[in-house]
Amino acid sequence: MFLLSYEAFGVPPTGFDLGRSFVRSDIVSPSVLAGIRILISIYIFTSIVVAYAWQAGNTARQSLGDVNIDSYIMVTGRDFIGKTFSYFTFLTWWSMGFYFAIVGFHTIYHARRRQPYLHRWPKVLQLCHSLFYSTIVTFPFLVTIAYWGTLWGRVWIKQRYVEWLNLTVHALNSVFALEEIILPATSPPPPTHLSVVLLILSLYLGLAYLTKATQDWYVYEWMNPAHGDLSIVLHVFSYAAVMIAIFVAVWGGIWLRKKITNRPRKVSSIPQRIASDSSQETAVKKGQEFVLSKSWRIQWSFEVQHHIRPKNGDV
Repeated sequence: MFLLSYEAFGVPPTGFDLGRSFVRSDIVSPSVLAGIRILISIYIFTSIVVAYAWQAGNTARQSLGDVNIDSYIMVTGRDFIGKTFSYFTFLTWWSMGFYFAIVGFHTIYHARRRQPYLHRWPKVLQLCHSLFYSTIVTFPFLVTIAYWGTLWGRVWIKQRYVEWLNLTVHALNSVFALEEIILPATSPPPPTHLSVVLLILSLYLGLAYLTKATQDWYVYEWMNPAHGDLSIVLHVFSYAAVMIAIFVAVWGGIWLRKKITNRPRKVSSIPQRIASDSSQETAVKKGQEFVLSKSWRIQWSFEVQHHIRPKNGDV
C-alpha cells in the first residue's frame, strides 16, 4: 500500500465507508443522530451571530496569560469581530458549525433513503470528509486544553457575555467533539491522518505570523519574540506533543466504543422457519437452540427477504 494513496488515508479501492459509519449509529437511530447534529450546527452558528452582534456595540474584557507570562486584561470591541478569523479557537468553532451542518444533511439523506449521499461524491471529496471528521474530533480538545491550561489568566471576569462565550467556545466545543466520538459508528481514523492534523497546525502558525506582518499584532502573546525565542520553540513542540496525545486518545476512545457497541449478542443467528402456536418449541440452527415462548407466531426475516412462502399447515 503506497503511503500517499487513497487507501492509506482511509479510502480503499473496494469503496468508501461501506459500513455507512459516518451517517449511522450503533446507539441511536439515524433520525436521532441527524437531529442532534443539526441542532449542534444551529447552536454554533447562532452563537456566532449573537457574539458578533454583541461585540458590534459593546466591549468585553478577557483575562489572559501564559505559563511564562503574567496575567493581563484584553479589552475587545467592534474590531475584535474581524480578528476572530485569526484565532485558532474561532476557526475551529466555524469549522465545527459547517461540519455538523454537512454531516447532518448526509445523515438525514441516509435516514430517508437508506443510501448515503457521500457515496456519490468523487473520491477526493470522500477523503476530505474523512479528514474533516478527524480534525473535528481532535482540534476542539486542543483548544480546550490550551485555553484552560495555559492561556486563561486565572481571573474569572464577571461579565455574563464573556462567561457564556468562554464556556461556549472553550468547553462546549469539546462536548460536541465527544458526541462525534461516542454516537456515530465511525472507525478509528487512520494513523496517516495525524500527519494532516499536524500539517494544519503548522499552517496555522504561519497564518498567525502573517497576521502580525499585515496587521501588526500577535494572535497569542507567547508568539512574541520579546518573551524569548526558546519560549516560542517550547510552545510549538508542546502543542504538537499534546496534539499527538489527543489523537492517540481519540483513536483509543473510538476503538473502545466500537468494541463495546459491537459486542456479539447471546442470540447470534436466526432460525429459518416459522414458529407454530405450540406451548414451547425449539428451533435448531447450526447447533444453537432458540426457545420460543407460548403463543408467539413469528415469521422470520430470512423467509421474507428471500420470498419463501410457508408450506400449508405451517401457519
